[in-house]
Amino acid sequence: MEVLFMTNLVQGLFSRRLKRLRERNKITMVELAEAIGMSQATISEWEKGNKFPRAGALQQLAHYFDVPMEYFFKENAFPIAETVNIPCLPSISAGVFSLTDGIECDEIEFIKLPVSFLGKHSKEEDLIAFKVNGESMNLLFPDGSPIVALQIGRDKLENGDIAVYCFGNEYAVRRYRRIEQQKVIVLSPESTNKNFHDCIVPFNAESGLEIVAKIIWYGVSV
Repeated sequence: MEVLFMTNLVQGLFSRRLKRLRERNKITMVELAEAIGMSQATISEWEKGNKFPRAGALQQLAHYFDVPMEYFFKENAFPIAETVNIPCLPSISAGVFSLTDGIECDEIEFIKLPVSFLGKHSKEEDLIAFKVNGESMNLLFPDGSPIVALQIGRDKLENGDIAVYCFGNEYAVRRYRRIEQQKVIVLSPESTNKNFHDCIVPFNAESGLEIVAKIIWYGVSV
């Protein structure tokens, strides 16, 4: 009787934690099943607490979600940070940027970031990640730094935001300011390299300015 109780306890803990991990990472049962070579029905049975995986499958789950195996069945296993999966695009230049033209969906990789890194933006659907490979913003993030951006339009951009933009067929990352008195938009580099200059767009020419995204998080690679 005691053995049965312990088995049910472990199985129940496993089912709750598996479902929590899957939903936090916005992964469907179908996607998880395909990733670890199981059926959707099996994933469903696990999450209902009707079945418990064998050691090999449990190891696959731990590897897939990047957690220790103990997390699934020990009450006092250390907690893990809630994470978000973000599509990671090819490198972006802080001077010139080529977006996703010609990139197939199955070529795009994903990165996981803790929800705490992204704050209020962690639930956004339009997040993209990339690495900078230029110097126009190196006072904030050096060449090679990881970046997360939220894809938005110009109407959602605020003074002081760091924007990914296109103007005159050139993509770049700069600090955004809208100056009403002078009727201009100023996109400024923040660089030790003095060869980078402000991009100034008059209001009457701003139809040629495309705001692609705003930077909401960056790491520092040195």
